[in-house]
Amino acid sequence: MRKLKTVKRVAKLKTHGCKYKPVQLHELRWSGVYAMLQRYEDFRPYLHLFENDAEPDRDLNDDVGQDDVRRIPLVDLLPSASEQLSINQLLREMATFDAITILLQQKNLIMSTVRDMFDFAMEDYPSLKNYIGPNAKIVADPAFESALVKPETGTALSSVEREAARRLRRNSDLVQMIETASDVVLNGRKRAAIDLDNEIKKRARSRVNTIQPYGDVSWIPPTSVIVERFFSGVKCMIGYLRKSMDTTTLEVIMYLKLNWDLVSLGNVSEAIKLSKATEKDSPTA
Repeated sequence: MRKLKTVKRVAKLKTHGCKYKPVQLHELRWSGVYAMLQRYEDFRPYLHLFENDAEPDRDLNDDVGQDDVRRIPLVDLLPSASEQLSINQLLREMATFDAITILLQQKNLIMSTVRDMFDFAMEDYPSLKNYIGPNAKIVADPAFESALVKPETGTALSSVEREAARRLRRNSDLVQMIETASDVVLNGRKRAAIDLDNEIKKRARSRVNTIQPYGDVSWIPPTSVIVERFFSGVKCMIGYLRKSMDTTTLEVIMYLKLNWDLVSLGNVSEAIKLSKATEKDSPTA
């Protein structure tokens, strides 16, 4: 992609009707690899234009190493037929991971949906079990996480899970018979990303909706996306012109921004009245 960013090559692509721009690798996100390979597929019909491009980039500094990509002719970087097959296979496999990554960024996700997505991925890629499995090292409390998933799926909890979720029990002695959700039989083939949404809905339909002795746990966020977005919002709120903002004011603003869906007109009216009453009672008023 870096080789296609030169002025002459960009102009050559535009001359032949190419409307795409090169996408370089984003080293901080794995999805950057997928985005770069996708853009390569967009460029592939135009790569024949550079079959005679056998010259390295010009105007290079002396400190540029001999193995630098800018010293390698573009024609030597064009993939062969076998390499193209490997790229196509990699793209198909990464499409599922990209779909899961996008779904994990959505709001109103529940633990059972996230677990379904991870189980879906592990059925095709068993090596992921050590990273996203129910007992993976990244899981701080496997019993508690399982206790959050099972009430949503209509599955009975074990004694260890009941102990981990004891604070989530309802204030009722009602005991409901819990039917175990039927397992979904899947084959082991590599499925396209479009199957992910259908599979999640299929698993949700297979569950039994029963009254659980536990309260609603859907308010517990299954991912840290909301926290990451909150810190990003704080950074945008302060900016360069608000660095002198009082910390208390910043805390109130961000609290209201994050919980605005819980604020009603009555709360706003009451806050205004309280603010006016406070101003009247203050010594400087």
